[in-house]
Amino acid sequence: MKKGIYTILLLITGFLSAQITAQTCNKTIDSSTPYIDWQNQAFNDIRPGDTVCLQAGNWNYIQLKNFHGTTDKPIVFINSGGTVIINTDHFVGIKIGNCSHVVFSGNGDSQAPYGFRILKVSKGAGMGIDDYSTDIEISHVEISNTLLGGVYAKTDPTCSNFGATRDKFVMRNFSFHDNYVHDVPDEGLYIGNSHYAGLYLAGCDTTVLPHAMKGVFIFNNLVENTGFDGIQVSSADSNCQIHDNHINYDSQAERADQMSGIMIGGGSVCKTYNNTITNGKGDGIDVFGLGNMSIFNNLIVNAGLYYQPNDSSKLKHGIYIGTVTTAQSAVLGIYNNTIVSPKSFGITLNNTELQKTRIINNLITGPGKFAEDGERAFINSNISDTRIEKSNNYLNNDINQVQFISYNSGNYDLKPGSPAVNYGTDLTAEGVTFDILGRSRPFHDYFDAGAFESHDSTADISLLKTGDIEQFNVYPNPARNLLNVSFQLKSARKIQVSLVDAAGKELLQHSIDVKNNQLVNVQFQLLNISNGFYFIKLQTNKGTSAIPVIIKK
Repeated sequence: MKKGIYTILLLITGFLSAQITAQTCNKTIDSSTPYIDWQNQAFNDIRPGDTVCLQAGNWNYIQLKNFHGTTDKPIVFINSGGTVIINTDHFVGIKIGNCSHVVFSGNGDSQAPYGFRILKVSKGAGMGIDDYSTDIEISHVEISNTLLGGVYAKTDPTCSNFGATRDKFVMRNFSFHDNYVHDVPDEGLYIGNSHYAGLYLAGCDTTVLPHAMKGVFIFNNLVENTGFDGIQVSSADSNCQIHDNHINYDSQAERADQMSGIMIGGGSVCKTYNNTITNGKGDGIDVFGLGNMSIFNNLIVNAGLYYQPNDSSKLKHGIYIGTVTTAQSAVLGIYNNTIVSPKSFGITLNNTELQKTRIINNLITGPGKFAEDGERAFINSNISDTRIEKSNNYLNNDINQVQFISYNSGNYDLKPGSPAVNYGTDLTAEGVTFDILGRSRPFHDYFDAGAFESHDSTADISLLKTGDIEQFNVYPNPARNLLNVSFQLKSARKIQVSLVDAAGKELLQHSIDVKNNQLVNVQFQLLNISNGFYFIKLQTNKGTSAIPVIIKK
């Protein structure tokens, strides 16, 4: 996959989805007053529900302070008349301090996908959301070329101010979506304090518990070329979702313990799905949260593959599950992820405190440790088998046998004849009712393995039963070496029972004369049939009936 391909895709998406509305500006502010404080007489006429327009042009920085909307009437800050450009030697590009119920959006111009563009911050971070800010939404902002990270959203306790400890403050409902963060030397997004179990303050020799976050929504962002983790979310202990983000080329600084596309940090419970993570030097997804969450429909390609490639002892994983603090009796679900060519292992489990880790319907191909460790390279477990549930994972070291539509061009959708089609088990109860493209699951009677659910019309064959059939059953399904077929017809006739492949080629068949209402049992020997997706076809003069069959040896 070429660097920057998702940049183009997101720019196109931004132009199509930009809100084209006639702006009603309750107040307009130009670049001559970048420090915007409600307590300043010039701005204290701004009320909940107002829209504040920030005029296009070159700004040194933007600092918003002491603005408080309400749940129903947030204060909206929006660009006006074009793009706001920030290229600064200041310590931050955009800062939001001691604010609540504020929307900061760069969708004020239909011709600009990112109405606020931070092109350089030479002394600090791109954006800071702190000083007890809560209920903040940020969208359509570009952040790049910073000294530190792209975005920091948290308020840290200090020796001089313990107001942000967990018993005194909660940051709620932080939403960060449809933004572009790139070319930053630290984290792309640093959301919440990473010391959930305790933050040591050396200046006063005290350990405190930093505040929790309740309600974190990180989605539809493009994050590229970060020094550390692409997206890190910590201390988000409820109502956290990370989804539909594209993260490319994370962890370029190769800093130990700061290397992942997405890090679900200590104290977090984040539903993490439909993300695409490619060509990073770190793990695809690191999971250090509390548990009781699901990680599903993520596409992870080449995780860690370019990190010290000649040193196999420098391990990198598609998904790594470790321990910081784990909730009592917690369960973790790893469902329907597609993991392609990770440097070392597909999935590694190192959390001994989870009651159960469920690894189901994943597709893993080409793990780097396969030559050395064999099957263990797909799912590398360092915990008791009694704490793991593994089922219906399609594991194949040969990427060509998976039958992606075109992995050379970055299309990891499945061809209808792929052995991963219909390989999975039903995860509807776990909320996996769609795939990474938003298509429904299952397309027919069985789930596919991996992040993509094939919706090719030629694969849309479920149970078809013509009117002259009373019963038609196939078992076991999936089958190994022997397949039983039973059926009953209303009237006597000659019929043909066949095993056919996904392309319709007949492989095995029986021709049988059937009496009225006779229950017929037929067996197919499968010793010479390879793993994959097939049909049992029943042909009568009334038509054709078919049942899909999976053969898995």
